[in-house]
Amino acid sequence: MPQDAATAPQLSSRDATLGYRRFDTQDLDDALLLSRRLGWPHRREDWAQMLEVGQGIALRSDSGELVGTGFCTDHGNMATLGLIIVDDAWQGRGLGREILVHLMALAGERPLALVATTAGAPLYRKLGFETCNLVCQYQGILEPTPAPTLPHLRPARAADREALLALVPDNPVHALAVREATHGMVLDVDGRLEGCALWRDFGRGHHIGPVLADSATAARALIQALFAEHEGRFVRLDLVDPDPEDDWLQSAGLRCVDRIERMRRGTLPDIPGPTRVGLTTQTMG
Repeated sequence: MPQDAATAPQLSSRDATLGYRRFDTQDLDDALLLSRRLGWPHRREDWAQMLEVGQGIALRSDSGELVGTGFCTDHGNMATLGLIIVDDAWQGRGLGREILVHLMALAGERPLALVATTAGAPLYRKLGFETCNLVCQYQGILEPTPAPTLPHLRPARAADREALLALVPDNPVHALAVREATHGMVLDVDGRLEGCALWRDFGRGHHIGPVLADSATAARALIQALFAEHEGRFVRLDLVDPDPEDDWLQSAGLRCVDRIERMRRGTLPDIPGPTRVGLTTQTMG
C-alpha cells in the first residue's frame, strides 16, 4: 500500500462518541458478528485474509462497540474497496461516507474499483465512481455435471504455482488466491498456462475464483470441470458481465441471487494475460 500507519491521514470522526483506528486482529471477532447481523457469509478466516492484502478501518463507539468497518485491498497498481459496513443502529450519520473517504486516502492516487450494494451506489457516484461492469452472484448445491472435453484443460498441480502467479504478476490478492486454493483447473497450451479457475473455501461453503480466460467457451469449461469434481457441494461464483441468456449455470444447480454494479474511480489499468471473468471475491475483486 502507498501509505503505512505512520504516514496515512489521521483518522478522526465528527461524532465525539466515535473513534476511528486501523483494523487489527483484535477486531476480527466483532467484525464477524457485525457481518453476520447483515446476513453476510464471511467467516473469521475471510476477514483475516483481508488483513493480509490490505488495510482496514475500525470504527468503535466510546463504549467499545464496533459500529463500522472498511477495507482498502492491494492489487499493486490499483486498489479495491470493500467490507464497508455501518451497524444498523448507527445509520443516518454519514459514517459510510466518512469510512469511504478514509479508504480512498489509504489508496493514494491509484485507480479504485468496488462492487456496490444497491444502497451504497448513490454515495459512490457522488464521490466520483462510475459503473463499469455488472456482477452476477450465483450460488447453490452442485448437481451432477459432465466433465468438459476442451483441449488443454487439466487439473492444477503444485508445480503450477509460479505459472499461476505469473498470470497476474505482482498482485497480492491473486497471490493469496493461488496460495489458498484447495483445487483448480488450468488451460495448459504447450506448457504455457492461458487460463485458470481456482476453488477456495469461503463463507458457507466454497467459492470459485478468480476465473481467468480469453473466451466464454474457455471460462465455461474451466468452471464446469470444477463442478464435475465437486458434486453436492455448496458453491458461490461471482461472474463479470455474464450472458443473461446462458442457462448452463442453472442446469448445474446454481441460481443468480444478486445482480450488482462493479464501479471504478479513475482509469483501471490494462492487465496483461487472460481476462478476469470471475472475481476472487466481491470484496477483493
